[in-house]
Amino acid sequence: SYDADGSVVYNNHLGNNLISYPFTAAQSLENALGDAAANAWALAGEGVAALNTGDGWYGSLSAFEGEKGYWLVSLADFSFTFNGTASGLARQLAPRAVPELYSVDQSTKQAFYFVNSASIQGEPLDEEDLIIAYKGDLEVGARYWRGEGEFTDIPAMGDDESETFAGFCNAGDQITFKILDASTNTLIDMEVEGESVWQDVGMFVINLTDKILPTEVSLGNAYPNPFNPATRVSYDVPAEMSINLSVYDVRGRVVQELVSDMRDQGRYEVTWNADQNSSGVYMIKLVAGSTVQVQKVMLVK
Repeated sequence: SYDADGSVVYNNHLGNNLISYPFTAAQSLENALGDAAANAWALAGEGVAALNTGDGWYGSLSAFEGEKGYWLVSLADFSFTFNGTASGLARQLAPRAVPELYSVDQSTKQAFYFVNSASIQGEPLDEEDLIIAYKGDLEVGARYWRGEGEFTDIPAMGDDESETFAGFCNAGDQITFKILDASTNTLIDMEVEGESVWQDVGMFVINLTDKILPTEVSLGNAYPNPFNPATRVSYDVPAEMSINLSVYDVRGRVVQELVSDMRDQGRYEVTWNADQNSSGVYMIKLVAGSTVQVQKVMLVK
């Protein structure tokens, strides 16, 4: 704590740092961190998080509270001390409670997905709409949409080896999202733009749009690219047809066949794990009916 020995100095390294908050009274993130905020990209507490956009903090975490710890995601190695004594400052406001049907308990492991924009049929969400995160068919977190111009942080709870969270998220799991549309009371599958692979204390910025059935064959850009050791690529199928998706080396030899099957209309995603391949340039080739599309990817080890 802050005492006669002087202020507590928090020495942070690049990435995730666990810090305490030494005051008894709550203090806003801006006031508590002061100039040190420039080095912090995100903060997370129990089921709440905030993202530093450079124009202010956005998310469900708005203040530090006494006797609580927080994860601080640092952009660089830096040291700081909290400002002031925090007397008379506002207390943290809890995020709006979700319906019991979609409520998830707090795990000791969690990630947050900050939704920058979300729309259904081109229209922005309503603040009564609920965004729900899933691992497969298992709901792992939910949050009400905070409104245009805000970042809505969706928690996704992890498997902490307890009975309560058995089967929840583990590192590398793909997280998907649905929106409970308040106007129709229906669940709508959403497409994710951005990183949605789960990791503990992960902080991700994504956009969400409702899934639109494709009308033409299309091979999406691999992500990440360059990569090591795995990359993901999506492809669109406008109608039921035979699909072949394969990886070739620069000599035109087949390295791995990723898909060879019939596919219905829709958008699909596949991961190529190249941990057994050497660094270099490869071609991902999609053959769908009479359409052929190719893209270049680079494996860097």
